[in-house]
Amino acid sequence: MKRKNECLFCTSRSCYERVVSGDKTYDEIACPTHLKDLYKHSDLQAPGVLKNFISSTGKLRRGTSFENN
Repeated sequence: MKRKNECLFCTSRSCYERVVSGDKTYDEIACPTHLKDLYKHSDLQAPGVLKNFISSTGKLRRGTSFENN
């Protein structure tokens, strides 16, 4: 099981990109190396769902309120 602050595709904890669906069924983060993979994964796992694409200068975590990152 991935930690809340660990990249979906590797073990990096320097994740500055996050995708959260409007209904909160999809919530994943990725390091800069895996940004494109995160976008593809979100399209495959939550097709046709409105998503928020969040970029930050601070490290992100899954499961937190995206308004307060």
